[in-house]
Amino acid sequence: MSIIRISSFSKQFFAVSCFSGITIILLMTKECPYLHSITNIFRYPAANDSANSYVTFEAFRDGRRLGNQMFSFAVLFYVAKATKREVVLFSDHNARELEQYFSLGVRKINRTCPCFSFHEHLVSYDVRIEEAIRSENATNSRTILLRGFFQSYRYFQPVEHQIRAGMKFKNDIQDFARDVLRENIPRGWTEGRFVRVGIHSRRGDITWDGYRPLGVEPAPATYFQKAMKYFADRYKVVQFVVVSEDPRWSRQHITYERQSSSVNVTYSLKHSAGQDMAILSLCDHVIISTGSFGWLAAWYANGDVVYYSNYPIKGTRYAKSLNVSDYYPSHWIPME
Repeated sequence: MSIIRISSFSKQFFAVSCFSGITIILLMTKECPYLHSITNIFRYPAANDSANSYVTFEAFRDGRRLGNQMFSFAVLFYVAKATKREVVLFSDHNARELEQYFSLGVRKINRTCPCFSFHEHLVSYDVRIEEAIRSENATNSRTILLRGFFQSYRYFQPVEHQIRAGMKFKNDIQDFARDVLRENIPRGWTEGRFVRVGIHSRRGDITWDGYRPLGVEPAPATYFQKAMKYFADRYKVVQFVVVSEDPRWSRQHITYERQSSSVNVTYSLKHSAGQDMAILSLCDHVIISTGSFGWLAAWYANGDVVYYSNYPIKGTRYAKSLNVSDYYPSHWIPME
């Protein structure tokens, strides 16, 4: 966890940066321009391109990882469709993980402004974006810059095809994932005659006790066992493929009580973030714990999804600020 002290504003605040797919802002004062200003116009030297044709995101300065970068990129297609703009990346964008693992079907250009910058309120779908999109007076002749995390299925729903086409796994990542799954087909099983269920267990930084008061904890072993039973009861032959940053805990706790010739648990561990997500994306169904990484892996897989319903922890500030009905698609299955 990294604590960032921001003192450029007239009133200071601390930001707990990027855990479980979101940044939580702990205000030290009631006044904060980041939250109270709906929009802010920035002007940079204009490039040759026409600024009113583009939408992109603000450069990342908070150390966000792959899942957060992907959400920030995906929302661009939502705004692009609504405003008839082109999704682009600026040449000074720092989205290394995103570009490392994905073939992005967009151009990379020099910074093109004047710009209209939309600052998201935290956590849920921000209805103000609809007003901003419709406000031609504000956005006319300007590149639209989005600043925030934009983590809601509502940004995905109208432009799902465009996002999938514009954010594809690179061939080597996709090939690696296919090879892993093919090489780990249980002995005597035949591809196409069993159901493959991916499991993502987020642990790492959120195992620190300091995260719990903020509203985040790792999903317990009982959750995974209950979710696994759900799929094992529904399908005759099931392979569970476990992906996690904590191999030891996963092998000890993500197990199935009645492994047999029809239920197999395979551990695919110690890969890169992009490789892990690609593996999960190729599964028929997915069980996720907490955070943006698992959410996006499940979205790519496009099957049945079971998610940990105690994320965030009930009664915490984070739980009060997160609109779960905006975050998870309604057909995903909550389980505790």
